[in-house]
Amino acid sequence: MAETRVLIYGSCVSRDTFEFLPDGHTLLAYVARQSAISVGSPAAGVKAQLTELPSAFQNRMVAGDVKGDLLDVLGRVAPQVDVLLVDLIDERGGVIAIGGGHVTKLAEMWAAGGRTATRGGRHIPFGTDEHFALWVPAVDAVVTRIAELGLLPRTVVLRTPWASLLDDGGQVPVPGWMTPPDEANLQYARYFDHLTELGLSVVELPEDLARSTTEHQWGPSPFHYTAQAYEHLASGITETVAAGAEPISSTSENTPGTPA
Repeated sequence: MAETRVLIYGSCVSRDTFEFLPDGHTLLAYVARQSAISVGSPAAGVKAQLTELPSAFQNRMVAGDVKGDLLDVLGRVAPQVDVLLVDLIDERGGVIAIGGGHVTKLAEMWAAGGRTATRGGRHIPFGTDEHFALWVPAVDAVVTRIAELGLLPRTVVLRTPWASLLDDGGQVPVPGWMTPPDEANLQYARYFDHLTELGLSVVELPEDLARSTTEHQWGPSPFHYTAQAYEHLASGITETVAAGAEPISSTSENTPGTPA
């Protein structure tokens, strides 16, 4: 069986979906916690003020975000990529303009001392007109690079509504600091619409499958879904990629990279 190598630029949504892809799919690399606005927009002086986190993965993601290294990763592994999975969940915290660049405002950054490291910076919340105006040219540049690397036919965007209900009919517990699911879904609409306008393939999770569960390995959350939801997304990914391009693994002589 030919190996199908996957690069993820996104969040736990893509990473959890990956586990439901057919046998033979391997994780080549995983870039998370990095807004498109942060890509290629390094924030000078921030990394030196951050503390180490217990997780090596979290440390890599925070450092990558400060550097804005997605394009570096793409350029390094592109010849080996059969599928590029993209989702927008990690845009949810917005960005902080600091050090002549941007960092993504998420829990890992804060846990590493980001509040202090970004003092004096300006938070640009997700969903605002200012954030969208920054995000559009930033994501356009990312997609242009994806196209230059020949990965556009292998790129799949996951459009997953935030869940407000559990699979048993109960309400998803949403912390007071988090955007309510209905509001978040309205905010995300124009972002996904723009990716569609750019010609990217989108696999959408239907509203009736957008359910969370207390059985999820990370606990219930608006973006932690049921197995049925992940199965739907995984099926859509394989169908979309098969329709777009033949996998390159069967002819590539490149050695697979190390999973993140």
